Amino acid sequence: NSGLPGRRIWSIAIDEIGTLWFGTSLGDFDETGGLAAFDGTDWTSYTTFNSELPDNSINTISIDENDNKWIGTYEGLTKFDGINWTTYNTGNSGLPNNFVGQIFIDITGEMWIGTKGLVKFDGINWQTYNTSNSGLAGTRIDFIVIEDAEIIWMGTNGGVTVFDGTDWLIYNTLNSRLPDDWATSMAIEGNG
Repeated sequence: NSGLPGRRIWSIAIDEIGTLWFGTSLGDFDETGGLAAFDGTDWTSYTTFNSELPDNSINTISIDENDNKWIGTYEGLTKFDGINWTTYNTGNSGLPNNFVGQIFIDITGEMWIGTKGLVKFDGINWQTYNTSNSGLAGTRIDFIVIEDAEIIWMGTNGGVTVFDGTDWLIYNTLNSRLPDDWATSMAIEGNG
């Protein structure tokens, strides 16, 4: 029997000492959802009942170079440094929406956040991209991967968007062999 607070696992990350972090959500049974850490022997669960998580539905987890856990929930973005919790939401940050579905931290430490649009966060400044001010193909971001440290690929509900820092390119059912415009997952293999 595991120490997972929920049966639906949406995200897994591994920290610098090898602890596994699981993001779960509410299920069909009695589980609450939340965040769990497994060090190989012991489980530690974090929920809205015993921590400062803003929500028990965890969509994504990323870990930065300082071993901070960045947690995307339906109620904002939370940073956990092992002791302190800091939550960013529409009331105290540049997030345009509290739903955070994806987080990707690039090699410079900048965070790319998939929400109802795309947000770049460098630790101080927030920059928001949406379908009105950029070449994003859709309003919802379901994946973010970065190729060669500078080319950002995003799956949206309007197709795949590629951003090189200057130019935007869209792949959808009209101009590619994508079978559907809603792109939910992608991986970049070793040869690019």
